[in-house]
Amino acid sequence: MWFGIIMAGGSGTRFWPLSRELYPKQFLSLDGGSSLLQGTIDRVVPLIPQERLWIMVGPKHEAETRRVLRLAEREGLPARVFVEPNSRNTLAPLAVAAARLVRSDPDAVLAVMASDHLIAPQEKFLALLKQACTIAEKQEVILTFGVLPTRPETGFGYIEMGEVVQEESNGLSSVFQVKSFVEKPDRERAERYVAGKRHLWNSGMLAFRAHVFLEELRLHQPEFHKALETYSEAIQTEREDRALAELYAKAPSTSVDYGLLEKSCRVWTISADLDWKDVGSWSALDDISEKDDGGNIIRGNVVSLHNQNCILYGDKRILATIGLKDLVIVDTDDATLVCHKDEAQKVREVVTELKSRNCVEAQEHRTTHRPWGHYTILDQGPNYKIKNVTVNPRSRLSYQMHLHRSEHWVVIAGTARITLEGQDIFLHVNQSIDIPKTTRHRIENPGKVPLVIIEVQNGEYLEEDDIIRFSDDYQRQTEETRTGPSAGEKT
Repeated sequence: MWFGIIMAGGSGTRFWPLSRELYPKQFLSLDGGSSLLQGTIDRVVPLIPQERLWIMVGPKHEAETRRVLRLAEREGLPARVFVEPNSRNTLAPLAVAAARLVRSDPDAVLAVMASDHLIAPQEKFLALLKQACTIAEKQEVILTFGVLPTRPETGFGYIEMGEVVQEESNGLSSVFQVKSFVEKPDRERAERYVAGKRHLWNSGMLAFRAHVFLEELRLHQPEFHKALETYSEAIQTEREDRALAELYAKAPSTSVDYGLLEKSCRVWTISADLDWKDVGSWSALDDISEKDDGGNIIRGNVVSLHNQNCILYGDKRILATIGLKDLVIVDTDDATLVCHKDEAQKVREVVTELKSRNCVEAQEHRTTHRPWGHYTILDQGPNYKIKNVTVNPRSRLSYQMHLHRSEHWVVIAGTARITLEGQDIFLHVNQSIDIPKTTRHRIENPGKVPLVIIEVQNGEYLEEDDIIRFSDDYQRQTEETRTGPSAGEKT
């Protein structure tokens, strides 16, 4: 049986300030359509049904991933969201997926793809995916997808093609043994690779049988493989969560390329003639977006006069620009980025600096999405924070308590059902209620229109990890009861 593995654990730092650690680029729409994650799901389901899709995420992205899946409203069983205890790059989650799937299906084929790529045309992609999975079923190899390069790109890794395994024919693509993997080259080497026609871009997509992957892991990562076997014995037992945490504590923090593929002699590549775009940084929008007469990409609330080849992204405020060239300017509620296109890859250095200063702007937007709705920070200062909170119809927050803050709620739109220490209270527009510290409470929207409230927090500690959950519709309280609340979770 074929399974799709979608890697959705990235932080998208090079798309800051639109992308944040708690809302990375896979949740963004960069081409005017659905989010990158939803686009990836839509791309693969004609071949692999959604109930056989596994989406690998970190704990900070679980809630938003599940929200994306709910919004899709597909028929049938939903995709499975597998939550890693922490980030260990790509080798560890693929090893876990292989170990779990081989238990139920010894012949399981895993088709691996990233959640933040754009690929066209759809029909050609599905044909390549079908060809790769068919080969993986029959051959004891790991298939990589190598994309025919269209330019000397220094931001991608490359695959050097070896001997021909299968010639292109009858609509099937060529397949080669992999001679070597090449890290991101300088400009001169990239030009040689394109001219020599023996190198492909490394797309990061893979296809392999689970047991082949595990055999190669045993050969090239023996200590990790031993720990993986211990975890496998605990699957579907009461020890599973603890065993997974112990596995990740021992897992190498490395990519599947470095940790396995570059060491293995059983790697082939399928030559993919696709319009493939790894949307890695702001400058990548040049390849996917429509431009005005001056070559500018303009999104949002922008006034552009006499600019050339710029990327201009405005939000609520007007962004006005005059006579600029080759710049990226991104303006959001709480942060503004200005850089030359040639420096767009270095935006992650800004995020690193913000984290060193403990700036919340590296973590989240003023508007943060949750399974039940979203909230926007309107103002904050010493000992207070003011939020606009929207609760979706027929949704409710967890039954919870705060140790360090009190809250005051005013209903702006809709009707609220408040549970306060077990007692239900209904509030309508312009009515309010106080929630003292250490008081068990919940807010619910029983109606058919969004519930909007203004929340005023007061206290000596106002971070989002001051929360104790007693019950929750989204199963977020169980892990917190065991290990304590997760930073970044809001009610």
